[in-house]
Amino acid sequence: MIYRIDKNLTVREFETKDLKIKYFTWFQDQVVTRYSSHGKFTKGKKYYQNYLENFLMNKDRVLWAICFDNKHIGNITLGNISAINRTAEFSIIIGDKNFWKKNISHLVSLKLFEHAFLKLNLNRIYCGMSSNNIGMINLAKKLKMKKEGIKRKALFLDNKYVDIVEFGILKKEFLS
Repeated sequence: MIYRIDKNLTVREFETKDLKIKYFTWFQDQVVTRYSSHGKFTKGKKYYQNYLENFLMNKDRVLWAICFDNKHIGNITLGNISAINRTAEFSIIIGDKNFWKKNISHLVSLKLFEHAFLKLNLNRIYCGMSSNNIGMINLAKKLKMKKEGIKRKALFLDNKYVDIVEFGILKKEFLS
């Protein structure tokens, strides 16, 4: 499945060939992973290959490659999909820093939410981010997600504990 977002931007199913590019280095890049729990321990290509093979085997997830002119620049995911509760956890990474601050995250997230609510019939999408990850907080707000709560001092970043801010959106809110 491929969704064309605009002339140059597409999302498609993640494929094992995507590992051959710079994928695994994104999670070692301290700038890319600054606000996440990734990049804390050195992990090689084999680790990510095994992780993704297991990830792709599970049916409770959607993992798309974000591509610009067919170049893989990031990933967007629905994880922990609950068939009973009709919910999923949203995450995104633009690993290629040349594509930061270009509205790509917003455009591909809208397509993922549309897919989640209209194709998968989910009722709620949620995400959490460190309280100092202003880019992700702004993305959540731009997607009309509502702040749902705070996990106090739940993440250790830059030698201190920071809060995790939780956001969510319901299907009826997205469609209105």
